[in-house]
Amino acid sequence: MKLYVAGLVLLQLLWHTLEQEELVASPAGISNVTQISEANINSTLSSNEVLFLNFYADWCHFSKRLAPIFEHAATQLKLEFPAPGKVQLGRVDCVKEVALADLHDIQKFPTLRLFYRGQPVRREYRGLRTSEALVKYVKSQLRSAIVEFNNSEDLAEIDPKRRAVIAYIADTEDPAYGIFQIMADRFKNDCDFYLHIGDDLDPDLEHKGAIPKQLPALVFRPDVARTHGQDEFYAGSLEDPTQVEPWILAKCVPLVRAVNFANVEELIEERLPLLLLFHLPEDDVSIKDFKAIVEMQLSDQRSKFNFVTVDGWKFEHSVKHMGLSAKNLPIIAIDSLKFMYPFTKFSDMYIPGRLKQFMQDFSSNQTVVDRKIVEQNPPRDEQNPPRPVSTFKELGPSKHRYSLLHDEL
Repeated sequence: MKLYVAGLVLLQLLWHTLEQEELVASPAGISNVTQISEANINSTLSSNEVLFLNFYADWCHFSKRLAPIFEHAATQLKLEFPAPGKVQLGRVDCVKEVALADLHDIQKFPTLRLFYRGQPVRREYRGLRTSEALVKYVKSQLRSAIVEFNNSEDLAEIDPKRRAVIAYIADTEDPAYGIFQIMADRFKNDCDFYLHIGDDLDPDLEHKGAIPKQLPALVFRPDVARTHGQDEFYAGSLEDPTQVEPWILAKCVPLVRAVNFANVEELIEERLPLLLLFHLPEDDVSIKDFKAIVEMQLSDQRSKFNFVTVDGWKFEHSVKHMGLSAKNLPIIAIDSLKFMYPFTKFSDMYIPGRLKQFMQDFSSNQTVVDRKIVEQNPPRDEQNPPRPVSTFKELGPSKHRYSLLHDEL
């Protein structure tokens, strides 16, 4: 419970903290934040290594509060990176620039998005709204996404709890090299990227199938500490980004994601029911088995559900909300973002088709059941206790932090 409360406190700080600081002003009448429109978006993207955009609306209270902080961050970054083309902060008036807002799927104000070498970083910025935090984030995105290695022994240092994409390319003139750089920049917050340049590969390892026989080549290495997966070779063309990007997206943004207080807002914003595994912190076996079963039996449900693993101690409140405790872990449940539906018992997951049937039963009955619960508000019945209300819904984008364009949750 203490960990859960601590997590909520951190979220509240995330939502409500606005830096109380004396803002360092730019010279009178000069702004270090560029006003972005359809007319200059492409030229600004192409002429800056990093472009950090604030999508705002003048009528939004939170946008107004962020504006001087964003300006201060731009001034600080200008002092640290004075050379043209390195870092630029910009703002987009979404009331005037409707097409740009639609293009980037802006659902709330303010929304902060970073572009690196012209490519959007997949995840938007959701951190603290302080100039210090904004500057730190931008500087962190300036790092190279690619780690070069010389031999196969270097790959033994890959973190087994991180997903990795490994590229083997003969030389930097190969078109695959540029495409790999773009993909690494786009997905560097989702995967680690490693690159070997040259054709000096170990013939013995080639013979064993441990490394590719032909170049260029891509290999995906899963987080082996938390999954039963193995290295997987990319079978498409490395010179066609329309083939490479979906493959990397599917690998680096896995079917089953680990949820914590840092990424839960992004997950809830997708507005899909959650199939949850609550587990003990050290229980890697249940995580591996859950991932394997979801990948084998439930991959066709990706557009209808989000599959997540949750530390049952950190989210202890959610467990207790279902009338259970840490002694019952591991626990599987569906959270419809209105109510929670516990699975019969964890061991039933191993019965082929049982978990999928649970999801199908939920999907076919959810609308009727949820409406009855809300409208009838039935009295407490020991034989038919009321459904526990969703605890994850409250962890989505907050009205105390954003002006929401849609509020279906």
